[in-house]
This record gives sequence, C-alpha cells and structure tokens, in this order.
Amino acid sequence: AADPQETAGWLAGVASVDITPREPLWLGGYASRTKPAEGTLLPLYAKALALQDAAGNRAVLVTGDILDFPKPFAERIRARVEADHGLARAGLILSASHTHSAPVIGTSLKCIYTFDDQEEQKIMAYADDLETKLVTLTGQALANLAPATLHSGNGIARFAVNRRNNIEAQITATHDFKGPVDHSVPVLRVSRPDGAVMAVVFGYACHATTLDIYQWSGDYPGFAQIELEKTHPGATAMFFAGCGADQNPLPRRTVERAIQYGRDLAVAVDRVLAEPMKPLEPAFSAQYTEVELALAPAPSRDELAAQTVNAPGYRARCLNRLIETLDAGQPLPS
Repeated sequence: AADPQETAGWLAGVASVDITPREPLWLGGYASRTKPAEGTLLPLYAKALALQDAAGNRAVLVTGDILDFPKPFAERIRARVEADHGLARAGLILSASHTHSAPVIGTSLKCIYTFDDQEEQKIMAYADDLETKLVTLTGQALANLAPATLHSGNGIARFAVNRRNNIEAQITATHDFKGPVDHSVPVLRVSRPDGAVMAVVFGYACHATTLDIYQWSGDYPGFAQIELEKTHPGATAMFFAGCGADQNPLPRRTVERAIQYGRDLAVAVDRVLAEPMKPLEPAFSAQYTEVELALAPAPSRDELAAQTVNAPGYRARCLNRLIETLDAGQPLPS
C-alpha cells in the first residue's frame, strides 16, 4: 500500500478479464432450459475496482456477468483473496449482474436443472477456473492503484416493471402498471488526475432477464457497459444489481429489447456524468456481517412425499432432493 501521508487522497485501480466459457455449458437462471449454450452474443466479463482512502484502508468491488456468487464459491474466493492479497472479507464485495445468459456456477440451484453428471463436471471445472481468475483479477486491481478522485450521483431509467403485480402476457401499450419499483440509477465516477474517467460504476434494480436464448451474454447490463466504454474510451464500466428480485425488464424476449434497455441505462448514466456530481472525501469504513434466517420447522418425509404428487418439474426434483437428504440420515437446513 502507498504511504497515506504521501497520497492524502483516493487511490483507485481497475482490471478486467474475459470469463466467457470456451465450451458449451448449461446456462443458469431458467428452469425451463433443456440444453447447454450454443454460442456467444456478448462476451462475459468480470471487472474489479480497487480503492484506497487517505488512511490506507483498502477495498475491492468485483462485478461479473454471471448469475450469482453461491456462498461456498464466494467463501473460497474470500479466503484466497485474504491469503494472497491481505484483503479481509469486509473489504471485498462480490456482485453478480444476475444475467440469465451465463453459466450455472457450481452446484447453485442444482435441483432446478436436468443436466447429467458429465455436464456437471464441466460446470464445476468452469467454476474452479473462474475462482482463480477472480482472485487474480482482484490482485491486478490492487496492483494498479493510482491517484484518483471519486464523485457520486443518481439517474433514472424506467424499463423495470414489478413482475409480481403485472402479468407479462397482459401488458399492452396502455397498461396501468402496479406495484413498487425502484427506477433510480446510482452512479460512481472514478477519475484520473487529468479528469479522464477511469471507471464508472452504476446500478439498477431489475432482473437481467430480457433474453432467454441459448447464447452467452450480459443481457441489458452487458449492452449498457459496452455503450459506456464506447462513450468514454479508456474507462471501465461496471454494473451492480440493485434490489430487483421482483422486477423484470418488460416487454422483453428479443435481442433488440436488450440493446434498447442497455442504451437506455447508459444514457441515464451519461446524463449523471454530464451534470455536477457530489465529490467524495477519501475516507470509508467497511464491515462484514452475516444474518441468520430461521426457516419454518422442517417438514417430515411423508409431508414432502405428499407434496411431490402434483408438483411440476423442478419443484418435484427439489422435493425429492430433500427426501434423499432425510433418507441419508442428514437433517434439513434450519
């Protein structure tokens, strides 16, 4: 780490790595899929932004065009980053865009898919390789620390629709949308001493589910990052998913829609960058907390078996997996 007395300001470093699979793998996110991916619409990337404040505190944000960071996967990354780069878990954020056009990561949501053991081995090998790439990526961002300034602002984009309160098939041009939404677009600009944009970090609270085709892509967040990096040559654009579990980009299902929403989001970010933004003082704190969520009392084996009778597809598979757990003499999660 640089001497805080010499820097007396922010240090920032960025890094990026292509994480597109080199072979067909099962895509994550949709239970209705029946086969592996068949090509690439957009390359998948992981990106890292390292920050150091005036007191020498360091942190790294890692974003990725992937569905999720399953807890066992994330724990391995955190442990290796701490061992290799001396960065405690409180200083590392792992943020997936939640695109449904990226590979299944490890055994995440395993029971919703129908792939065989051979496909599972390929998925696990990809996760192992991705783990190493992300640990290396974090180290590269830290190694690239250099003087910078930080500014924040907030924009707006309106394509997110509450999917719990609006039925996709019933939406028309004059639909009266219902339910809560969060259309804000938080933006963090990281600039070099000459004012050029080093990185732009932006978020949106909406599923990355415009597409359901069998091709790799970052969906609308991927297109948004491409647009911003075109507009700001030399900058690294990074997307983080907000609290959008009940939000979908609607209407959807076409590549043209994904491109449109990506451009809409990029324009919202550019509007923020073009206006006065709030300068951020070179100081931050970080902490890590886990919340224990108590589940309802576990059902009995007979109760689980009864639920499988009329259960559709993946629900029946997941119920049977719980039954197998009990039959093996193991308790269900509490």
